[in-house]
Amino acid sequence: MDQLGSDMLVDSDSAYDEKQEDVAIISPEDSNSMDDVELLPRADDFEAMFARFLPENPDLETESQVVNTWDVEGWRSLPRRTHGPTFKCAGHPWRILCFPYGNNSSESISMYLEQGFDEKPPEDWYDCVQFMLVLWNPNDPTMYIRHDASHRFTGDEGDWGFTRFAEKHRIFAANFEDKGRPMVENDCAKVTAYVRVLKDPTGVLWHNFVNYDSRKETGM
Repeated sequence: MDQLGSDMLVDSDSAYDEKQEDVAIISPEDSNSMDDVELLPRADDFEAMFARFLPENPDLETESQVVNTWDVEGWRSLPRRTHGPTFKCAGHPWRILCFPYGNNSSESISMYLEQGFDEKPPEDWYDCVQFMLVLWNPNDPTMYIRHDASHRFTGDEGDWGFTRFAEKHRIFAANFEDKGRPMVENDCAKVTAYVRVLKDPTGVLWHNFVNYDSRKETGM
C-alpha cells in the first residue's frame, strides 16, 4: 500500500512547497485490500465510515462534525478546477476543491478541503480540522478510495488535501480492483467529505507559528 508521499498532502496552490510538516497524517490508507473488504464499512454507511477511519481523539474535544456528499456527473466534462457544493461545519462554510485532471500532476486527480467563504475569511479566522475525502462508486459502495488528515485552516492556508489523490488510469480502469466495473462509472461518482472541527483552548493546536504574535495572542 502506498504511503502518502511528500507531494501528496499539500496546499492546493503550493503543491511542491514542502508544506506537509504543518499537517498530522491520521491514517494514510488509500485503498482497500480484497482480504479486508468484508470487514470494511460501505461508503454509504457514513456513521460507520466516520467511526472506522476518523475516530475521535479522547485528548481533543469536538466542536462540530458533518458529512457532506457531492454527486459528480459528467466527470470528463468538468472544468480543470471545480468545486463541490458549499456546506457548513462549526458555523463556517466548507467545500471540496477538485482538479479532475490533476494539479501540477498529469497522472493523478487532486482533491482538497477548502474554506468556502465568498470573500476573504474574517481576520484571524482559523479552524482546526480533522477531515477525510472519499471517492466512491454509487452503484457499488464497497468501491472507494479515501485519504484523511488534520490541518489548521487559516486565511493564508485555506485549503489542504491531496495532490495525488488517485491515479487517473486507476479510477477509469474497467475492472477496478477486480470489481468488474470502473470507480468512475458512466462518468459519475460520489465524493464524500467528513469534517470534524476541534476546539482549541490553547490557541496553538497544529500551529506552524509562522507570523505568530505572542504579545497579541498571550499578552506577553
